Amino acid sequence: MNLYLKLLSGSLRSRMQYKMNFLVSSLSYGLIMAVDFVLLAAILQRFDDVKGWNLYEVGLLYGISSVAITLYRVFCVEVHNFERYMVEGEFDSLLIRPVSPLSLLLTKNLDLSRIGGTIQGVLILVISIIGLKLNNVELFLLLIYLPVTIFSGVLICFSLGLITATIAFWTQRIKDFQTFTLYAPFNAANYPMNIYPGWLKIIFFTIIPVGFMNYTPILFLLKKGGDLWNLALPPVVAILFLFIALKFWKFGIRHYHSTGS
Repeated sequence: MNLYLKLLSGSLRSRMQYKMNFLVSSLSYGLIMAVDFVLLAAILQRFDDVKGWNLYEVGLLYGISSVAITLYRVFCVEVHNFERYMVEGEFDSLLIRPVSPLSLLLTKNLDLSRIGGTIQGVLILVISIIGLKLNNVELFLLLIYLPVTIFSGVLICFSLGLITATIAFWTQRIKDFQTFTLYAPFNAANYPMNIYPGWLKIIFFTIIPVGFMNYTPILFLLKKGGDLWNLALPPVVAILFLFIALKFWKFGIRHYHSTGS
């Protein structure tokens, strides 16, 4: 852990040498994501709700999903861009280091421009929570559980990103796969799962379990169904999925053929 923090600190210091670039890119990314939610809000204002979910309730789902995926993009940028290591043959240099390749990937770089999206997601959460007008008990439970569901979402996103990165050991390029394993699922997670057909819901609760990230716990916290298991499932699923992703990553490394071989 100490080594990880030292490597991360060095990466952060190198990035903060360009403060203006950081501010501009963070602001622009946050504005892009804000526009997406404004368009969603305009639609919901016209039709009142989506399958029984009003604007503020959908805002909770949207905010959790936004914070989770942007935190993943901040801290796991090299995992997300792992295709470059395969195409340009840079992965070999990680294998000869005394630190595990995954640790090196996680500490090599930070994408601070994504922080604007994280802030935007937090603001949407704050606005949505205020708009819901919850009683003291409901508000307390929601605020206590939000860090759990966001952290579970980050783990699920990281696991999906790592599984996708591992595919590069055989295919080299993964950008097209990311559309189906990251971008589309997390965009879908911005909305209630009950708006999707049955076959798609099965995917979002099994192979690509983004439904557990926000929909499952919020369903219970807003008294729309479920029970206490709805609160236990997100971290359990996230840890299980992380275990599977790490096993698959190690399997991929064992079957990796160096560009020099």
